[in-house]
Amino acid sequence: MSLVEGPIFQICWVVDDIESAERYFTEQLGVARWLRLPDVHFGPEHCTYRGQPADYVVHVSLGYAGGQQLELIQPVSGRNLYTEQLETSGPGVHHVAWVPEDFEATLAEAGRRGLPVVQRGRFEGVGMEFAYLEGGPLGGYVELMKLSEEMRAMFASLVPESPGATDRAE
Repeated sequence: MSLVEGPIFQICWVVDDIESAERYFTEQLGVARWLRLPDVHFGPEHCTYRGQPADYVVHVSLGYAGGQQLELIQPVSGRNLYTEQLETSGPGVHHVAWVPEDFEATLAEAGRRGLPVVQRGRFEGVGMEFAYLEGGPLGGYVELMKLSEEMRAMFASLVPESPGATDRAE
């Protein structure tokens, strides 16, 4: 039985310059619109990194290629999986994410399968939780996400209405 089912919800790149990465994806790959979320803070009361409380800040940009969500993350401060990637292998693909029907049951099954959670957190007040699983022999990470109806609606509002949409939001 598969740990997750359904399509990949998100593909993420860790970058060292979010503006340049947005420009590249827009000019070269046709991502027409980005929602930039600067200085997103994850505090130790709601986030862990490799089993310890974590305190870090990242810039995040969300865009869509058709119906596929793309995420760019630029670390700003603190230790996390994103700074770890930049230090060990530089910018590049970091994770793919799924939104399982039952977040907690999927995490429990991952634990039974020996797949460690290496970073976990939640956004208080917006209805979103996440957990990164070690990617195993393939490298990278698998992210599991739990989204409130409000977060699902916000993400859905970002999906381009047509492939030719050219507006840009920041």
